Amino acid sequence: MDQAMDKRLNVLLLLVAVFAGIWPNLLHAEQSVQMPHALPSNSFLLVASGQMADPRFRKTVILVTRHGNTGPIGVIVNRQLEVTLDKIFTDSSPSARNLHLFYGGPTYSKQISYLVRGTDDVKGALTVSAGVQLAYDLPLLGELLDGKRVYTGLRVMHGLAAWAPGQLEIEIEQGSWFVMPFNEAVIFDQSPEGMWQALQGHAAVL
Repeated sequence: MDQAMDKRLNVLLLLVAVFAGIWPNLLHAEQSVQMPHALPSNSFLLVASGQMADPRFRKTVILVTRHGNTGPIGVIVNRQLEVTLDKIFTDSSPSARNLHLFYGGPTYSKQISYLVRGTDDVKGALTVSAGVQLAYDLPLLGELLDGKRVYTGLRVMHGLAAWAPGQLEIEIEQGSWFVMPFNEAVIFDQSPEGMWQALQGHAAVL
């Protein structure tokens, strides 16, 4: 990413932070993060229960993948922001106007990641399922937005959700989360506004 784009991204994320209520996290955000290598992942969905005490995760749906001894890492998939991608990637095709940025989590707030469905294998990406990958490569994201790569679904997020080893298991045992199998249709075909309510009701009766 060139300096001009990095500056625009920082400004936009600060504006996003003001409206999303995450200003303190951005002020103390890490400048860079060591992303995990591409490993086979055991992926699943977390659905916040009514007992969720942490306001950052209330009414959230999170896609989680596991990475060896580093603990689980994931992205919130149902918090759509008002910012469209053409405001960040100003050189992208007009189709970026129809895609919104999502709030992915309170950790590493400046980190851009994206879920892509139905494209060729992405070098360095994490395999979520047979047709879905979680990637961090910005030049590749530019190719997707410019129409240089074929894809059937794209979800772009800033920020991540991460847990220390064993932490998530404790939260699940305490009743903060429902665990559901990963279903790509939930992420790409369902409205983010109604996602949590639909899944929470279904998970509660499983």
